[in-house]
Amino acid sequence: MYSHDNNTAAPTTPAPVAAHRPSQEHLDTAPAVRRSQEHLAAPHPHHHSHLELQSTFVDPITIEKLNLDEKYRNEKEYSAEHPAPATELLEAEEARRRYEAKPVFGKRPMKTFLIHFGLWLLLTGFTIALWTLGKEKDGSLKDGYAFWTVVWAFITLRFIAQHVSISKILFNPLSKVWNATAVPATRNIPKNFLFGGILVATLACMLISAIFTSSDESTRGERVQSWAGVIFILALAAASSRNKRAINIQTVAVGILLQFLFALLVLKWETGTNIFDWFSKFIRTFLEYAYDGLSFLVWGLEKNTFAVNVLPAIIFFCSFIQVVYYWGGMQYLVQTLGRVMMTLMDTSGAESVVAAASPFVGQVENALLVLPFIEYMTKSELHAVMCCGFATISGSVLAGYAAIVGDVRLILTACIMSIPASLVLTKLRYPEEEESLTKGKVSVPPTKEKDVNFLHAAGNGAATGAQLVILISATLLALIALYTAANDLVGWCFDMLNIHRPIEDPTIKHPDWVSIAFILSYPFSIMAWFLGISWEQARTAGEIMAEKMVVNEFFAYEHLSKLNKTKVINARTFHVLAFALCGFANIGSIGIQVSALGAISPSRKQELAQLAVSAMLLGTMSTWLTAAVAGTLL
Repeated sequence: MYSHDNNTAAPTTPAPVAAHRPSQEHLDTAPAVRRSQEHLAAPHPHHHSHLELQSTFVDPITIEKLNLDEKYRNEKEYSAEHPAPATELLEAEEARRRYEAKPVFGKRPMKTFLIHFGLWLLLTGFTIALWTLGKEKDGSLKDGYAFWTVVWAFITLRFIAQHVSISKILFNPLSKVWNATAVPATRNIPKNFLFGGILVATLACMLISAIFTSSDESTRGERVQSWAGVIFILALAAASSRNKRAINIQTVAVGILLQFLFALLVLKWETGTNIFDWFSKFIRTFLEYAYDGLSFLVWGLEKNTFAVNVLPAIIFFCSFIQVVYYWGGMQYLVQTLGRVMMTLMDTSGAESVVAAASPFVGQVENALLVLPFIEYMTKSELHAVMCCGFATISGSVLAGYAAIVGDVRLILTACIMSIPASLVLTKLRYPEEEESLTKGKVSVPPTKEKDVNFLHAAGNGAATGAQLVILISATLLALIALYTAANDLVGWCFDMLNIHRPIEDPTIKHPDWVSIAFILSYPFSIMAWFLGISWEQARTAGEIMAEKMVVNEFFAYEHLSKLNKTKVINARTFHVLAFALCGFANIGSIGIQVSALGAISPSRKQELAQLAVSAMLLGTMSTWLTAAVAGTLL
């Protein structure tokens, strides 16, 4: 390293090349790293050459993670182009040795195998009994059999993967077949041409399904409108792109394909519909247990209020999610989904994890899963992190939305479909032009504070839920009061001029007064039409979409529910808007994300502020894209 004396530095013998990279948790705290940071920050009379820096810090990823001075930040492109070959080769060789030493069978101790096998036998016995004894009087199987069968199949595959090397038995042979057949066949096909063809084929299939789908709640013309909306939203995002040449067509093509396939699975495939219907009923029943806890504390409460219907469910669900975190289920789910997204859509590991986690933990919390990397994310990744937060909701408030809308299946489907939608649009608007630290790598770092047991986890989750309930209640109280006051002022001014709504809205305090959302409804009505809503109801739909952006989605969903109950809107408009409103994108959320992410990474706060409005608009468009894709099948 270097020695310091009276503000002078003399080079000494470089440190030997390490055979492995330091573990993730020691990157920010190792004494050697701190000394290196102090050295680089101090003034020196001589220039640090690339050779000296590479000799001292062999691993380029470790170099990136240090808080280097501005001079070296400008040189990181050189480091990326000239990695330390010794370290990379040693790592590759070590990984190969570990893989070859891994047994095909018996990956876990025999005691663990016997425990897992015993539990699997119990579940298998229950599954067999369900198929043989769980029948109705007419001979049909009870509701939920398909969902339980899927759960059993997943647990079986997970059990096998825990004790058998699936990669050696299955993936390696398949990989050899793939490399011998598909790779040579597509090697000479340009990537843009290949995935461009996939995108065109997907859009063509979407149009065909829109034309030939039979539906009682829509016409062929309305479904084709939705298809035109998909094209319009993609074209709008592409037209606003910072660098059209840098757009990754694989991300766009695969993202749209995933959206369409999932919509087909849930909305048109009978088995998929049955599974999601039962799962939705299960979630609804599960969340209603929160009312049992509330009724123990307070007697004689009516269930038709927001405070009783929604807020207790949020506390209960937060507690449940924390218990799942304690058992490692959420980390496994997020990491698995992130790996799938990264592989299929060619996104970086960090933004894939954030996208996969967003429907479960929501904005801000999703970024905490990649906390060590935020400081060194590219601008495109920062934009993606914010956009994913705006485009989805958290599992804790899913209960609230489901209680208001009354259809968990719509909310759940919208959440999942918006994951690829957000990545598609953010990469159209802000394509990757730099080298990401997490390219090709998915990692969910462990939490700093570990719960002692599941009761401790449940208590911590309930405390988090209580804080969230207070925040939601206070925010809604203030925003709705301010919005209503501003609405009355605007309405009074127009009323003094004898200007009123052409059609009264019976769900508001002054049915004939002009409101802020009513004024904004006219530009939003164009987008509502592109989502597949009839022109007669497009202005009403546009008003609800405007309320969602100006106030928040809770307020918009409440208004949507009232309009649906009073039959002001038809079933198709209700369903399309249920998809279009399912996201955190609104003006207030901009402040939440900038302040929270800025606190996590103060040095990037200015960039976060610059990207926030764009990310919010793209997050809104992501929910619109989800609604348009669903609209082609509704």
